[in-house]
Amino acid sequence: MLKKILIIDDSLFMRTILKDYLPDEYKVIEAASGSEAMEKFMKEKPDLTLLDIIMPDGEEEGLNVLRNIKKINPEANVVMVTAVGQKTVKDECAEMGVKDYILKPFDEKEIIEMVNKYLA
Repeated sequence: MLKKILIIDDSLFMRTILKDYLPDEYKVIEAASGSEAMEKFMKEKPDLTLLDIIMPDGEEEGLNVLRNIKKINPEANVVMVTAVGQKTVKDECAEMGVKDYILKPFDEKEIIEMVNKYLA
C-alpha cells in the first residue's frame, strides 16, 4: 500500500510544487483550508503531513490545524512548510510536536530529504 502525504496549503501553486517534488511512490492528498485539512486528515490518516501556517482564516489557522491534528494523533508526522520564520512560532510548533520546519522558498532536495527522513 502506498504511503500517504497530506499537503495543507491555501496556495494551489505551492501545493503543485510540493506535489511535483514528491516521488510517485506516495499517494498525495491536498487540502486548501483548515476545515478541509481536518476532514482529509481524519479520512486518509496520512503518514506525513506538510502544513503551511498562514492560510485563509488568518495567521493562526495553520497552528490551529496542528493543534487539532495532534489531538487526534499525538504521534502524527507533521512538517511545517512555511514562510513564517520567527523563532517564537518555530518554538511553539516544536512544543506541539512538529517533526521538522522548512522555510519557503525551499528546494526539491530539501523536500526529498525530509520525506525520506520520515517515510523511508
